[in-house]
Amino acid sequence: MSIFNILKKKKKNIFARTEEYLYYSEHALEISKISSKYKIGVLDSTGFKIIQYNILIKAMKNKEIYEKNLEKYQKESTELPLEERDEYIRNNIWRDLEESKAPYFEIDKGRIYIPFFSRGLNLIYNDQPTKILEYPYNQLKDKPLSACIDLFDVYNYSLYFSEFTNLIQIKKDKTSTAFYHKEFETIYIINDQGRLDVSIPLFDRYLKNPDDEKLLQRVEDIVNAYYSNNRMNFINSLYRNKVVSHKTYVSLTHNASLRAIKKDKLYSRGKTPDEVL
Repeated sequence: MSIFNILKKKKKNIFARTEEYLYYSEHALEISKISSKYKIGVLDSTGFKIIQYNILIKAMKNKEIYEKNLEKYQKESTELPLEERDEYIRNNIWRDLEESKAPYFEIDKGRIYIPFFSRGLNLIYNDQPTKILEYPYNQLKDKPLSACIDLFDVYNYSLYFSEFTNLIQIKKDKTSTAFYHKEFETIYIINDQGRLDVSIPLFDRYLKNPDDEKLLQRVEDIVNAYYSNNRMNFINSLYRNKVVSHKTYVSLTHNASLRAIKKDKLYSRGKTPDEVL
């Protein structure tokens, strides 16, 4: 069993009482709509799956806010000069989105409100909204699937840095970035394809009176130890930073010792140890 599986096994179940999970569960009906209409790729399990679904729910809601009054603003704009119509519609829709506290992120100064669509299509929504009422773009209201992209692969870190999530960036490496989720008490190592490499749950079920003082500094130390690629250094950092109990620490060190023995045996046989690491 890997270190991360041991941590997951000994972690108390806290998901159900978090705001993140509450938002997810309150929009359960949207989940079926997402599955049938939107290209979402392969979602990861447990807490990270909830984070990904909430990104999709928020993106879908942004699209619905955009479309809600589009036709009304288009009719209002007919009295304006042609070159001012798109600006009028955009300003009103952006006001609606801002009043709804709709999340977005920027790429080259262009706002991405609907990340399951490409950057180019988002720019049309932003800068040429009158086109959205014309063919073929008017088909996207009820049949968005034809234009959907794999948003996690295309936008990856931009999504996770943004207000679409509650993640806190800790450290960026060559091919991945470490984030921390306060409610889930978990470090997520996300790769540059926007997928989860590893989740590191903190505060196991045997830890009495968990200490959250200067927590982000301690999380940063743990992440640095993770990226050092030294198993015992990483395990010791978990215990030193008071995020695992002594009981879990013993399990982790025992597991590391067994792996070290297997590694030595493989070396002695002239084989690679990669399969047990």
